Amino acid sequence: MNRDYYNRIVSILKKDIGPKKIDSRTMSLFLKQLSLLLNSGISLYDSLNIINQQGTDKKVIKAISLVIAGLKKGLDPYESFCLANEYFSPLVLAFIKTGTKTGYLGKILRDLSDFIFEESKNKSTVKQAMTYPILVLVVSILVIIALIKFVMPSFIEIFDESEMILPLPTRILLFVSSFFSENYILILLFIFLLALIYLFLRTDYKKRVEIDRYIFRLWPLRDLNRLRVEYQLTSIYYILRRGDIDTINSFDILAESFKNTYVKETLKGIKYMVNKGESLSSAFRKAEIFSPLLISMVDIGTETSSLDESMKKANEYFANEYIFKIKKLAGLAEPVLIIIMGLLVAFVVFSVSIPMFDSINGLRGG
Repeated sequence: MNRDYYNRIVSILKKDIGPKKIDSRTMSLFLKQLSLLLNSGISLYDSLNIINQQGTDKKVIKAISLVIAGLKKGLDPYESFCLANEYFSPLVLAFIKTGTKTGYLGKILRDLSDFIFEESKNKSTVKQAMTYPILVLVVSILVIIALIKFVMPSFIEIFDESEMILPLPTRILLFVSSFFSENYILILLFIFLLALIYLFLRTDYKKRVEIDRYIFRLWPLRDLNRLRVEYQLTSIYYILRRGDIDTINSFDILAESFKNTYVKETLKGIKYMVNKGESLSSAFRKAEIFSPLLISMVDIGTETSSLDESMKKANEYFANEYIFKIKKLAGLAEPVLIIIMGLLVAFVVFSVSIPMFDSINGLRGG
């Protein structure tokens, strides 16, 4: 086996199962406390010690201890926070780097805290909206598995003994039941293999970009993904501009804020085009992932020298639109899943009932 492939497989198997990153609500609170102390004129070292003494969260305490150790060694704030990069997201580290360079660390962390808090609230709203549809889907799958695994074998024996000619729906149901009962181990192995192949492909950056591109453009969620990106982009860009960060450096940080590598590369492409002298609106248009509305807002903001205000207004719109779309999608999913579940159960009952009634009628006729 190629040594490079071997190392990639090992890296997949060695990945930590439990996440080490600090959760959003806790991170927002930590950054809010830190920004308040910094804006009060307290040094970063003393501010971290004050927060550490409160002992609010184990992960925060571990992260702060690493940062304090870095500051003691004479490292700057960004380098010190990088020592705890397993606890802080690339976005937080990028903002700390920017705040360190500009001298607006307290101000930037305050705005970032507000953004993370709003992001956390939006995630909670999404989870609440999707809980019931997911529950219905899980129950549907469990009901179908129970019917195939425990109910159908009894009817298979009855139908075999009767030697009667079965209708097509019943034969389809029996085939599906037998197939899953006899091959469930192979099916599970196949699913595991697909998951392993997926993880393996994602270890190659170019393939990961292609996978993320496909996921981003996937039809049912394409508009939702775009709204999500536009909401996050306008939020972070507005915060950075308030902190006097220029457009070029802003796009470096924006690229780091997205997990989707396709979006990352798109934002890097925008930065490259702007560096070459293209207007920001032209670069957005060529990126081909943004809505005409956002492109127009960028165009107007650039022409009127009010891009910050345009981004703020765009952010308010996209945030509301994103939540609205999520709730609408969840509302549509509920009845659709219930109907699908009802049809599947009805098919099973219908397929079993027909030969039973035929058998009873045959006995009466005899």
